[in-house]
Amino acid sequence: MPRGFTDQEKQNIRIRLMETGREAFGRYGIKKTSVEDLAKKSGISKGAFYQFFSSKEDLYFAIIRHYETDQHEKMYDLLSENSDNARKQLKSVISSIMEQVDSDPFIRRLLSGDEFDYLWQKFTPEQLQIAMDADVDFASKLVDTWKEKGKLKVDDPKLVTGVFRALFFLYLHKKDIGEDVFPSVVDLLLQSSIEKLIEE
Repeated sequence: MPRGFTDQEKQNIRIRLMETGREAFGRYGIKKTSVEDLAKKSGISKGAFYQFFSSKEDLYFAIIRHYETDQHEKMYDLLSENSDNARKQLKSVISSIMEQVDSDPFIRRLLSGDEFDYLWQKFTPEQLQIAMDADVDFASKLVDTWKEKGKLKVDDPKLVTGVFRALFFLYLHKKDIGEDVFPSVVDLLLQSSIEKLIEE
């Protein structure tokens, strides 16, 4: 039977599991990563793993949520700054985040078709709703801030969320679109979206 952990130990182990999971999922993918592997690399038993997460998919979801929360905070801080060119500001911030997809093994693998399709089937409806609600909450906060500055053409948070998601989900179809033209396609769609969302 797994031994009990102190609150500090629980906090440290949870952090280690998320760090280990991010590295393993990015390198091997979720199907080739086992709970036993994750537990061993985090210095705990397989049984102890389940004191923190109900499954490796549950751990994966926690890692995604942590990443998205961090990105939302960074985006909001940057987009809340005063700028003489709101369109250029938004494009710069979104482009910078999208570039991370190619440089971050975890996010790059997540947005590969097989990995994403597998996880979409494994995540619970409640988890998917949590992710959607978080995106809409972020968009609502951003919309309220930009409305005060008179910069928005569109003030529906769900629509803004849909635009952001559509841009990132393009990576699921990178091969279908054509890897040689993909960067140009993303840039064109991003520019078009910004022109529809933001006043000059």
